[in-house]
Amino acid sequence: DVATFLCSLRETMASLTTAVALSMATAAVAFVPSANNGAFSTHLMAFNAKEEIGVLPPVGYLDPLGLIENGPYGSPEDNFKHYRGVEVKHGRTAMIACVGQLVQQTMRFDGFISPSQNLKFEDIPNGLGALKAVPIEGWAQIAIVMGFHEFFLKQREGEAPGDFGTGYFGVNLSEEKKKRGLNVEIQNGRLAMLGILGMMASEVVHNGQVLAETASFS
Repeated sequence: DVATFLCSLRETMASLTTAVALSMATAAVAFVPSANNGAFSTHLMAFNAKEEIGVLPPVGYLDPLGLIENGPYGSPEDNFKHYRGVEVKHGRTAMIACVGQLVQQTMRFDGFISPSQNLKFEDIPNGLGALKAVPIEGWAQIAIVMGFHEFFLKQREGEAPGDFGTGYFGVNLSEEKKKRGLNVEIQNGRLAMLGILGMMASEVVHNGQVLAETASFS
């Protein structure tokens, strides 16, 4: 009868209303960020390359090619660590090169670099001329040492780029002194890279004369 039909209709509508409410509640929860998602987003947003060690005046933060954001090594933090590690390595190599060229200008080691060829250290010219004078066996030894460094001395996890676990000559530094020391090393490395390029360019401009600018001081 009509009463039974109306009662059944009321129960059906109540069931539909409950189902719709549950569906809407489920959909709403799907758009609420979980605690884990918030932590992950906060972690990603926490890294700011502009606040890292090495961002110093007068240049400040410089990344005209966008390598930190768009580099191939992963997140911006991963890209930064890779490129900073490369910069530190090149800076250290350039500092050694600058000191080596200055020392070679005034002195030479005693002995032979190649006894079989009767070639002494004093026979090796300073500057770019050494590229042709050093025997191939000598360059092979240099390549082996570089390869050993690349394959066996690894970056320490969680430490500043360029930290290979060799320490600070046995001295424990505070975080403040360590930060200052790293900034000094990076700046000196940058100057050394410019310096050794300048020395090479000067040698080419002056037709093979090494450190021609120092002649006025002699």
